Amino acid sequence: MIINEQIKEQIKPYLQKMRGQQKIINNRSTIQDAMIASLGVFISMFFIFELTNYTKSLWFIASFAASSMLVMTAWNAPVGQPRNVIGSHLIASFFGVLILNLFGSSPVMMSLALCCTIFCMLMTRTFHPPACGDPIIIMMSGYSWGFLFHPVLIGAVIIVIFGLILNNLHPRRKYPLYWW
Repeated sequence: MIINEQIKEQIKPYLQKMRGQQKIINNRSTIQDAMIASLGVFISMFFIFELTNYTKSLWFIASFAASSMLVMTAWNAPVGQPRNVIGSHLIASFFGVLILNLFGSSPVMMSLALCCTIFCMLMTRTFHPPACGDPIIIMMSGYSWGFLFHPVLIGAVIIVIFGLILNNLHPRRKYPLYWW
């Protein structure tokens, strides 16, 4: 009986953390912010889609849509900075191709690639969640080392370039906050 009470007392603070006691922070966007972000995502993704159509070569990967959204909406947060966008896509793609080539493409190996990706993102301070999709894309499709440069590196750079152009149209935005 005493042991049960001790366990309850240890578990209670843990469970209370999950209640969420803070109120929502009012982080509404202005119409101008929403228009710049939406236009930025539209233009950057349209450019990448058109590059795919024009060259008949894959340029668009699904994770780029979320990256573009973060560059345009979280321009003042670490996840939207160039080093994080470009670095994380390279890290994630590297592990996707490496583990695919060494061990194949099983659920365990895809999970390992994600594990390595997240560990390296955190250790190198290049945290950008959309890039976590890259190893899965690579491993499910069987892409090779060239995928790191085309479309990953060039596509991430294109997104950052559109972020530079469009974010800085807003008088109160300064993008990027840092490069490295």
